Amino acid sequence: MFDDVLNSLEVSLEPFALCEIHGRSTLGLGRRTFAILHYVIAGSGSVIVDSGAPIPVEKGAVVLVPAFCPHGLRGEADRGDPLPDCRPLDAALLHFEVGSGAETLAAVCGQIDVSYRGLSGTLNLLRSPIIEHLGPDDRVRRALDDFVQELACPTVGTKALAKTLLQQSVIILLRRRYLAGDPSLRWMQGISEEPLWAAMQAILDRPDQIHSVASLAERSGMSRASFAKRFQHAYGAGPMELLRTVRMGRAAELLSSSDLPVKRVAQMVGYRSRSYFTRAFEAEHGLPPDAFRRGLAQ
Repeated sequence: MFDDVLNSLEVSLEPFALCEIHGRSTLGLGRRTFAILHYVIAGSGSVIVDSGAPIPVEKGAVVLVPAFCPHGLRGEADRGDPLPDCRPLDAALLHFEVGSGAETLAAVCGQIDVSYRGLSGTLNLLRSPIIEHLGPDDRVRRALDDFVQELACPTVGTKALAKTLLQQSVIILLRRRYLAGDPSLRWMQGISEEPLWAAMQAILDRPDQIHSVASLAERSGMSRASFAKRFQHAYGAGPMELLRTVRMGRAAELLSSSDLPVKRVAQMVGYRSRSYFTRAFEAEHGLPPDAFRRGLAQ
């Protein structure tokens, strides 16, 4: 069944920036409205996610950070190497650069989305970062190195080839982490169960609707008790808990992409009470909606 899941995944990744951190400096990337894939192409340092402890990374590391997860990249002054001569800036990438000095942590960063059966935003179920350290002969690293080379020296067919290399890399990475039992990808186990997917599709497609354990169980053709137990086992969260997470993700998207009043955003994700919505949003994202929106604008 998991083969069917992988076969049905569609991966899109748009490279948007080359990040360079010189010396012992930190590049804060804040909260982004989309999941980000970082591939370290030079040097060493660390990634800091949501005020957690620094996680060491070096050349060849790949980091997948969920949407709306504040994070940053930090360089190491006493370790590192200069950027390669072939720099991927000719592909109209943004260029973020902080600090000074010869030692550099550099990464190509891209906006990533994974859709399942045409339903975009499936990757928003990812709750924590995925970090993989790839050896020189790793097939994912070879594909990503080829991808960077295409960005650095674009020519005929670069766009098509880059897309293929990225899709190959991400699917292999997701498969590897899933088979290793990575809890971040537990949701992939759930979408491989057809009856449960009917309920999940309703949650992802129409989070604004009035859903209950009973109504979702009916969609799945199961009793309420059996559905709740299987859902919890598959996704690691109850259906109402996961519905709240999806609603808060959708609300964050609306707050970042529109100037709609908070009350209207609350209604669009299934909340009649602004105060109840505000409490739920702050519990999920650590900030009330107004402060969250102001933070994105900075």
